[in-house]
Amino acid sequence: MPYHALMRIFITGGTGYIGRSLCRRLVAEGHELAVLVRPTSRTGALEELGVELFTGDISDRYSMREGMSGADWVVHAAAELDFAAARQRIHSANVDGARNVASLAWKLGVGRVLAISSIARFGGSPADGSAADEESPLLPPLSRYSATKRAGEEAMRAVAAQGLRLNVVYPSLVYGPPGPKGGANLLLRGVLERRWPMLVGADRLMSWIHLEDLIEAMVRLMERAEPGRDFVLAGGAARLGEVVDRVAELGGVEAPRRRLSLPVGMVLARLTAPLYRLRGRRPPLNPDQLRSLASNWHFDDARARAELGWQPRGLEEGLPPTVAYLQSVRRVVEGPC
Repeated sequence: MPYHALMRIFITGGTGYIGRSLCRRLVAEGHELAVLVRPTSRTGALEELGVELFTGDISDRYSMREGMSGADWVVHAAAELDFAAARQRIHSANVDGARNVASLAWKLGVGRVLAISSIARFGGSPADGSAADEESPLLPPLSRYSATKRAGEEAMRAVAAQGLRLNVVYPSLVYGPPGPKGGANLLLRGVLERRWPMLVGADRLMSWIHLEDLIEAMVRLMERAEPGRDFVLAGGAARLGEVVDRVAELGGVEAPRRRLSLPVGMVLARLTAPLYRLRGRRPPLNPDQLRSLASNWHFDDARARAELGWQPRGLEEGLPPTVAYLQSVRRVVEGPC
């Protein structure tokens, strides 16, 4: 089903960081949206958009049936992003949920499906700093999130082998307003609030994509891409330490002075975790997140630029307004000094 002005689009994950922005864009273009929400979801922003809400969960195929019926496109944006989530919870969302969405879409005869995956699916990029792309060999997964995103995609591709018209996108680290706790904004905000006295993996080369550019790429994919064509959406690249230093400079705060190697960071995480739990707080250094720093995350999105006519902004353009936004949100929350 090609992209046109009067589509019905069913979206999972519409209350999330990426999903909310995608809903805003699609509503602004005149599309009819049906959005799956859980009973506990905060739906105020979606209600303001006037989209049709269906209560359910991707773990329950039946709960998606009414909302998905008659859809021209399904956009699957729901995922469990918490690296510290229980093993069964993350598997249920990222693997079983992906399978349920794909198999139901195929059964109902939905025209097209767009799945939002992640560069985590690849397991990282080459150690020599070169950029990986859509055809790069997969590396061993470094976290449960990485492993489940890969397995979830494999489950969807099994349905695509039966005829489901599937496209997949692989965003890098997503940042930018709105959403002070969304995506990589949580990390950037931590720098501005000086919550990171030390930094692990400062030398890791990573790709960063602005939220608006990600949304633009997905809309263009729906307009132009053939079924089965998948796209890395990487944006700009820089070492983690360089990004942290630049954010600190823009925010007028001191950057973390101590830069730790991954082995030292892992030991520190193990030693300090019990202290945080005794205080009823979540440890800031999650072992799964730290293990992901064993690899670079540098990716090339030349295919998307060429085939979608897409041109994402670099970090030099995207970081200043993002820092200004995060600081303004903090001032609103804290009130005047």
